[in-house]
Amino acid sequence: MSSEPARLFSGMIDLHGHLLPGIDDGAKTMEQALSMARIAVRSGIAVSLLTPHHLNGVYENPAEKVRQETKRFRAELAREKIELDVLPGAECHLVPELPRALADGKAMTVADRGKAVLVELPVHSIPMGATAILEDIMVLDLVPVIVHPERNSALRRHPERLAEWIDMGCLAQVTAQSCTGAFGPDVEQAARHMVTQGLIHFVASDAHRDRRRIPEIGPGREAINRWTSPEVGRLLSEEFPRALVSGRNPDTARLDDAIDHCMAHRSIWTRLRRSFGAFSSTRE
Repeated sequence: MSSEPARLFSGMIDLHGHLLPGIDDGAKTMEQALSMARIAVRSGIAVSLLTPHHLNGVYENPAEKVRQETKRFRAELAREKIELDVLPGAECHLVPELPRALADGKAMTVADRGKAVLVELPVHSIPMGATAILEDIMVLDLVPVIVHPERNSALRRHPERLAEWIDMGCLAQVTAQSCTGAFGPDVEQAARHMVTQGLIHFVASDAHRDRRRIPEIGPGREAINRWTSPEVGRLLSEEFPRALVSGRNPDTARLDDAIDHCMAHRSIWTRLRRSFGAFSSTRE
């Protein structure tokens, strides 16, 4: 990538979306892809990372193909005067072949920077040897970003596994619609737990269509604001994804501080409310 996108320095950054048409289970046509781009702009997204599936047993979208398709889509956006900057990426399935594909330059990294990679787990399980594969990726000086861990049923039951990976140096991304309950109460509860425990570093749309699963982050960010604070919502939707697509690691200590601060503040108010309630009851 030769230059920074014009809109990289303001607005929300969508780190995960399937806008590239006709190459996976996302947008089916260029018309639908452009419709999704318009929705993204209206919802306050300035930059979208284009993340087609790769190595998931159904879709193969190697790096050079993603570069070409991103260039073509960028030209269509300019022709339609849609003010959305787009960057190449991929949602890579966590399989034993992934570290080699990354080492050979055949799997796309975040914004083609060679610094981080979005990693997807199966829906219901944690693959055997998952930690070893993540370690192999990190040996390449790449940061694995675990996408939508709240939607993996094994991680919902055992969020400590995610915590272990975060302690190793991985990062994680929650889906905005998980935070609003669109994937059901169990997923919403898991998203809340992971966010409030500081296990989530990005919120993204994981958009697939221009209806229902749309490129929109705002409602998920609002839920995160309620669970924690507006500062945490800003870090997860703006500052941290902006750092990642620029080739920098987010300053996760700032997230820890922000969550600690808001949780301590809420704890104080909880104690005050309980004390007030006890005082009121003694007067009745």
